[in-house]
Amino acid sequence: MKLAYLLFIALVCLTAAASQTEHQKVGRIIEACQKELGSTVNEIQNINLGIVNPDAGKQVLCVHRKLETLDRNGDVIPDKFKQHIQAITGDENHRKEFQDKCGKTQGGNPEVKAINFDKCIQSVIAKIHA
Repeated sequence: MKLAYLLFIALVCLTAAASQTEHQKVGRIIEACQKELGSTVNEIQNINLGIVNPDAGKQVLCVHRKLETLDRNGDVIPDKFKQHIQAITGDENHRKEFQDKCGKTQGGNPEVKAINFDKCIQSVIAKIHA
């Protein structure tokens, strides 16, 4: 019984560590895109706050292209998106929710698609942590 409990605790810790690592990776990519685009504004954070600036799409597309979740046209790259979601959550139901809700982008151009994709991802994350 103790062994099963210890294994469970170890699994929880590994899942949390993997999520933190992915979170740190996203943070580094945001910083790289800010530098690349000459911006000091974290547009991903702004979108989460409901603020969409005129140049937000450039940064958001840059971030998701570097994460390899979106291609240059703003369309989802299924395998890479799945890997990113697996790094975010170990819960199969949450993974399915990400896939079902955010697996296809919508919008008239790559930047709009990237913003809509990011809003979708953030809405599912918010729901998971609610």
